[in-house]
Amino acid sequence: MELKSEQDTKNKKVRQQIFDEETEFDYSDFFDLKNNKAYDRFFAGNLKLTTGQVVCVDPMALSPALPQTWSVPKGDYPVYLYIGLEGDFAGRVAYAELNIKDAIPDYWELSLISEKLLTSDFEKKLNGMYPVDAGLSCFSDFETLKIYEQEVDSFYALNKNRNYYADILEKHFKQNASIPKSSRGEDWINYKPSNANGNIVMFGSGWGDGLYPRYVGFNRNGDIVKFVTEFIQLSDETE
Repeated sequence: MELKSEQDTKNKKVRQQIFDEETEFDYSDFFDLKNNKAYDRFFAGNLKLTTGQVVCVDPMALSPALPQTWSVPKGDYPVYLYIGLEGDFAGRVAYAELNIKDAIPDYWELSLISEKLLTSDFEKKLNGMYPVDAGLSCFSDFETLKIYEQEVDSFYALNKNRNYYADILEKHFKQNASIPKSSRGEDWINYKPSNANGNIVMFGSGWGDGLYPRYVGFNRNGDIVKFVTEFIQLSDETE
């Protein structure tokens, strides 16, 4: 496997070159989320990947709604939400994880979008991060998300003064008002666009609007193991 980063597995740190700039991150909090006692692990459903190209984006802002540089075999993969259990962060989604293999990754990198797909140097410098403007994020297959975008565009073409979230999505979030009990409520849905074969798992972005990272974890053979987006870090180590 050819990693495009410097790995310090002892201290769980990574240095990575992104658009000629060096960035560093610490993965000690999320390398083994399943066993991290700071969070409640909640199964939000299987994500159907019809092409194997994964998108993580704010489903209301949809920018940049583009796939990662890597892909996985088509199929259904579990999505887990990790909900904070402590203090001011209690009830908030701290991480969302797409579980490709039920194993702990050996290596991590910021998950990138091909620079060829990005339209500006600003986007290229922020590669590995994505903006949240509506307090929401999601995991989707690229094919499904394009169908969803068409659905949203069609809604506004017919309803210029209405709101897609309030009119279409909110009722689904309300159905999950007390699921799971550790959540602050109305914080996730498993949504299927009308004309899509796949689904979109949407979830609250923990601490609200902001700029959030995406990470991809590999095993020693170079296979994708996990895809994670991070909103809140509560702990620097597992117990």
